[in-house]
Amino acid sequence: MDDAQLLARTADNRRLFADVLDSLGEGHARDATLCTDWDVRTLAGHMLQPVHVPSWRFLLTAARHRSMARACDVHAARLGDRPLAQIAAELRHPARTGSKPWYIGWAGPFTDSCIHLRDLAEPQGLDATVPLEHWQAALGIIASPRGRESFVPTPGLLDGLRWEATDTDWVHDPTDEGGDPGPTVTGTSEALAMVMSGRPAYLDRIGGDGAATVRERLGG
Repeated sequence: MDDAQLLARTADNRRLFADVLDSLGEGHARDATLCTDWDVRTLAGHMLQPVHVPSWRFLLTAARHRSMARACDVHAARLGDRPLAQIAAELRHPARTGSKPWYIGWAGPFTDSCIHLRDLAEPQGLDATVPLEHWQAALGIIASPRGRESFVPTPGLLDGLRWEATDTDWVHDPTDEGGDPGPTVTGTSEALAMVMSGRPAYLDRIGGDGAATVRERLGG
């Protein structure tokens, strides 16, 4: 996808996220999400990070705290310190794209928008999700070298395994990178993306002879 397509899809996904926020309301602001230690309000704040925090500012925060993850926490807490309805309104604003992330480009906010919608909706028992073609694109991004650095929290999680979506023709095979054939992990595109990005809540939705290896690596 080119940048224009990534931005358009990200905007669509942010609107879906905003719809879920509005359906939940302030009464659910402290509810847990699939993001460790982040409640609904904090996750919503994080969704505004690409809009309000240019790369140079984020890198300064990361240097100050000596941690990329801690920098995300700091900005998420600050940007989430406002009514959920206000955050939802900002996410719907079509002109709010922010600055292009320095490391992974617009693929970063796009993939974030896919994953975090489920981080928000799954614990609430809601089926809100992005279109299948978005998940297929996100899988390709997550499995890329820069995507692994950005979205795969467990080093080596993808290594030596063939990842195969059951609802599209997407496959990530270690032989494509010069590796040996490995056991297969199967699941829907959504399930694979969520597991690859470190969400144990989705471990019961994958199968194949490589699933046990993934569960062991994720501590599930």
